[in-house]
Amino acid sequence: MLNLLLLPAAGISVVQTTNMTTKPPLKQCHSEVSIAIDNDKWAAMSAETDWNDEASKYRQTRFSSRRIRKRVIFKQGDCNVVQGNVAKRRRRYLQDIFTTLVDIQWRWTLVVFALSFILSWLGFGTIWYLISYSHGDVTAYQRGVDDSYKPCVTYIFGFTSAFLFSLETQHTIGYGNRYVTEECPEAVFILALQSITGVFIQAFMVGIVFAKLSRPKKRAQTLLFSRNAVVCHRDGVPCLMFRVGDMRKSHIIEAHVTAQIIRRRITKEGEILPFYQQNMEVSCDGGDDRLMFIWPTIVVHKIDKESPLYNLSAQDMLRERFEIVVMLEGVVESTGMTTQARSSYLPSEILWGHRFESVVKFKRETGEYEVDYTTFNNTYEVDTPLCSARQLAAVKKELCKQTGAELTDDSECGVAAEEPRLAVDDSGSGSAAELCRGEEEDGC
Repeated sequence: MLNLLLLPAAGISVVQTTNMTTKPPLKQCHSEVSIAIDNDKWAAMSAETDWNDEASKYRQTRFSSRRIRKRVIFKQGDCNVVQGNVAKRRRRYLQDIFTTLVDIQWRWTLVVFALSFILSWLGFGTIWYLISYSHGDVTAYQRGVDDSYKPCVTYIFGFTSAFLFSLETQHTIGYGNRYVTEECPEAVFILALQSITGVFIQAFMVGIVFAKLSRPKKRAQTLLFSRNAVVCHRDGVPCLMFRVGDMRKSHIIEAHVTAQIIRRRITKEGEILPFYQQNMEVSCDGGDDRLMFIWPTIVVHKIDKESPLYNLSAQDMLRERFEIVVMLEGVVESTGMTTQARSSYLPSEILWGHRFESVVKFKRETGEYEVDYTTFNNTYEVDTPLCSARQLAAVKKELCKQTGAELTDDSECGVAAEEPRLAVDDSGSGSAAELCRGEEEDGC
C-alpha cells in the first residue's frame, strides 16, 4: 500500500492505490486520452478531405481543393495571395518589362523571343523595300539595267528580297549578292541602325532566357520540408519540431530557418487583426537558426513563455485556427544566388506526441553516411502530456513545492531531475494528471 499526496489547484484530493505500477506521472494523462484525440483528429482530416473531393467537382481550377483549407502558403511554397483591383497594373508591369518577362511562363517567353526577331526583320524589311522603291531600284530591275546603274541596295526585286536582306544584315550572314552602296545616305543610316538594334535584341532576349534558367526559385524545388510538424519533449521542454532536407549534393551556404505564426488577434483597444504575424524563435542542434546543411536536420521551437503556443493544449491545438509559415534561406553554392524555400503547417498537420525517425545511417560496406528519404516524413509516438506548456509549468512548480526543491531555469526540480517527481507523504496518493485536471478538465 502506497499513499501519495495530490495537490490540485482547486484543492486536495486523496486517492488510495494498491500495487500501483510505477510510471512517470506526466505520461499517465497521455495514455488514456491520446487514442481518442488522434481518432478525432484524423476523422476531422478525413472529413475535410472528403469535402475537398466533393468541391473539386464544381471548382475545376488548379488550386481549388487547397484553397478550401484557407492557407496562406501552400505546402510546395506557392503563395495563396491574389493581387486585385490594382490601378494601372499593365502600365506598371510594362515599366518593369524585364522582371515581367522573367516571371511569366516559358511558353510566353518563347513567343516574345520569336516575335521580337520576326517583327524586327519585317519592320526593317519594309524600310529597305521603301528605300529601294523610292529610288526606283525595284522598277529598274524589272525593266532590266546595265552595269552603269547604281542602286541603293543591289538585287532588291521586291518585298521578299528586301526581307531576306534585312535578315542577312541583322544577323551578319552576308551571302554576298545583296549589299548597300554609297548611292543613298539613308540606306547607310538604316544599315547602322539595324545592326545596333539586332545586337540589342539578342542581348536582351539572351539575358531573359539566362535569368529564367538560373533562377534560384528552381533550386528551392529540391529543398524539402516534412509533411507534418510534431510536438514532443526534448530535454524536459515541450517543443514544436519539423524537418528540413536538401536532396542535392551541392550545399546551401549560410542556410538559416525562420518561422512565423499567422492568426487572428484582438488588441487592447479592440482592433481586430485577422492576419497577425508573430515571429517564432527556432533553433537547431547548436542552439542557433543556422544549419550545417549536409543532411536532413530537425528544427526546434521551444514552447516557453515567449512562444505563441504556450497556452495551447492538445485539444486547443485542434480547435485553434492558425498557420505556421516556415522559410529556409541560403546561398546556392553553384551560382552564388540567394534562394528561399517556404512551407506551412496547419493545426491539423501538427502531430501531438510524435517524434521523427532517424534518416541517417552509416554503411560499413562503403564507409559512407546514407540518407534514406523514404523515412523523411515518418514519425513514431512518444508519451507526451496533453496539457499546455503553461499548465505543465504550473504542475512542475507545485510538485517542486511538495518536494521542497527549488525550480530551476529549466522548469525542473533541482539540477539533476529529468521528470517532475511525486512527493511521497503518508496522507494520500495521486498523480500529476490530477493536477492537470485542476487546471483544465479537458486538457489532460
